[in-house]
Amino acid sequence: MARSDNHQVNIRVNEAEYAKIQVSARIMGLSVPKYCKHLIMQSKLREPKLSEDEYHQISVDLSRIGNNINQIARRLNQAKADGEITSEELAMLNTTLGKLDDEVTMVWQQLR
Repeated sequence: MARSDNHQVNIRVNEAEYAKIQVSARIMGLSVPKYCKHLIMQSKLREPKLSEDEYHQISVDLSRIGNNINQIARRLNQAKADGEITSEELAMLNTTLGKLDDEVTMVWQQLR
């Protein structure tokens, strides 16, 4: 009778990892290969929520948001060094921060 499981999968582990696998296999009453196969076959993989392009776009969005925050921080530090910031600038920065907060919320919702 021919074997139906004719593909072999090899992995490398260090001594500590192998010892842990051996102990776990022994507790389950299985050989190391059967224990590893059991773990693999029982794993539950989940489909990614977003496509690779969507993850890339989120990364770009977060980078842009981070750049905007850095610009705001730079302006506030400059105003602190100069000793003044106008109320108009403060209002503009506050509005910009509010928009950035909204954008972060939108990105966060995409990831959920």
